This record gives sequence, C-alpha cells and structure tokens, in this order.
Amino acid sequence: MESRLLRCTECNEIIKMTEHDFSVEYHYDKEKDCFIELVKNDREPFITKHKRHKVEELKVNNTSFISDRPYSEPLKTSYFEATNGRENFVIKRWRNKVASPLRYEIVEGYIEVTNKSVVDGESIRKQIQAEINPLISQDKITRLIQVVERVISQLDPKSLLKDSLELDNPLVLYCKLKNNAIKSIVELSKDIFKGEEFKKIRDFIYDNSDYAGVMAPLVKRQFTIKPSPQIGKRFKKEVVIPTEIGQGDILTL
Repeated sequence: MESRLLRCTECNEIIKMTEHDFSVEYHYDKEKDCFIELVKNDREPFITKHKRHKVEELKVNNTSFISDRPYSEPLKTSYFEATNGRENFVIKRWRNKVASPLRYEIVEGYIEVTNKSVVDGESIRKQIQAEINPLISQDKITRLIQVVERVISQLDPKSLLKDSLELDNPLVLYCKLKNNAIKSIVELSKDIFKGEEFKKIRDFIYDNSDYAGVMAPLVKRQFTIKPSPQIGKRFKKEVVIPTEIGQGDILTL
C-alpha cells in the first residue's frame, strides 16, 4: 500500500500508515523451549485512541522536508509541510530509539527557509598552494579570494539553487559556477596576475568551478517555524477510521 498521512480532526493528532506498520518479532519462551512469533502493529495505539473520530488525509509537500541533522542520522528530528486543502500544517517527525516507529506531531505555523551563498576561501588557498608551482604569494591569493567573494555576492542565491546538489546534509547545497560568473572572475584576475601566472590561475578557476571544485560556492540554509498559518485548497473529504484494522488491511478513504 502507499503511505498515507492521516490527521484526527478532533484531537489534532497525526499518524502515517505504511506497509511497514506490521512486523514480526520472535521471543524465546523458556518454559516451552521455543521461539514465539509475535505480530507488532504500530497502528493499534492510534486506531484505539481515535476510533469513531473524524479523520482526514493530508497531502505532503515533498519539497518541504528540512532538518538540522544529516539524512543518515536515524534519530534526527525533521519537519515538513502538509495540507488538507483548506489549511497548511507543519509536521514534526522523530523517533526516540532506532527500533522505535517514527512519530508525528503538528507544529503551529509554517517553515521559512533562508539561503546564503558562501565561498570557502581557505579551501581555495590550500588548493592553489597544492596545484600551482612556483608558489603564488599569499597576498595575491587573498586578493583572488576577495574577487570570488565579490562576484558570488552579486549572484542571486535562488539562481544557484536551480543547479545545485544536496548530499547528506539538508542545510548545505553544492553549487557550480556558471560561465558568466567564471568569466567575471577570470577578467578581474587580470589585475592581480600576469603572464604565465595568470594562465595557471585561469586554468585553475575553470578546473575548480564545478560542484566539487573549491571555486564553486556553497549555499547554506537556515530554517525557522513561523507562527502565521497559510491557506490551501480543499482536496479531500473527512472520513471515519473503522473500529478495527487487521494486519495487511488497507484503510480505504
């Protein structure tokens, strides 16, 4: 079955129903000297508490997921937005133990994300020193870093996001420099470097402007939960959870 995010409209509580809600655990019975199979039902507490309550399905905004911890962290707290068609909700998702099921809770407000482009000047300095011989003076490298920072500061962070990569950390995006930004940096570098030194720096700039390159900027993100609500369009009717849902059953809305 596809996962479904449900909200009890009377209690304002959330559950996400998935095909993994039912699992089998084996416990050793000393008296019988054998293993006993127990079926674990993660839905049962919600169903028992909210039976005969009105519930509605929420549609998740899959682009809204955010967290201050890496994706690989199993115990992280994350947030995302979902809507019932009339209003939007911020959903908090977490678990207390690795073996525990994920828990969901509504948080008032909406998610606001801010983006800031950052140049890693120290990495640029180290890479130039590692790649280019003879060594370039520290003063010239500092001036080049200032040029890069000036060019990057004039770029719209949103334009960088259109062509960015997100790895394990949702708050750090890896970008690449577009040709117009690269050309601007190269042109401004002519005031710092001459002759063969300029040619080496020019090649260095072009070779290190892709996602993994030290010349390419990072976009660092911050998020806050703002208090004012947002309104969406209604898309789903209210339903009633049946008294019992057996293993493998699908909740039909």
